[in-house]
Order: sequence, then structure tokens, then C-alpha cells
Amino acid sequence: MSARSVVRFADWTIGPDTGPTAPPVTFSMRCTACDAASETGVDFEAARDWAFGHVGRNPSHTGYRELVHRSWRAALLR
Repeated sequence: MSARSVVRFADWTIGPDTGPTAPPVTFSMRCTACDAASETGVDFEAARDWAFGHVGRNPSHTGYRELVHRSWRAALLR
């Protein structure tokens, strides 16, 4: 008995997962001067407000990194 494989070319696409069971997009901000970070949540404005508060308390901490977690889904084009 022998194994048999079937291989074919296929076109795929990938994009943000917007389905009803997709996890929510989450945001956080991280200070590049001291590595402090905001809470992670679904509200970007909360992360941005944290950065404003952090720079207000630490005027030399002017650099921030936005961290976005977004689920993506691959799909076979038909």
C-alpha cells in the first residue's frame, strides 16, 4: 500500500477577522523611556489618556509605542 498526495495551487487572501466570534481589537501604550505601559483594553482613548498622564508626570518621557492586537483570518479565494 502506498500513500498518495494531492497538491494544487490556490489563491488565498488574508484580512482582519470581523466575524461574530472574532476577539476584539485591543490597544495599549508603552513609554519608550522607562518601559511603563497602560492597561490593555478595547478603548484606544484610554491608552492615549494614559500616555498624556504619563508625560504630564514625566515631561522628558515623550516617546511612546502603540501596541495593537488584531485577529486576522486567511480565506481561500473561490
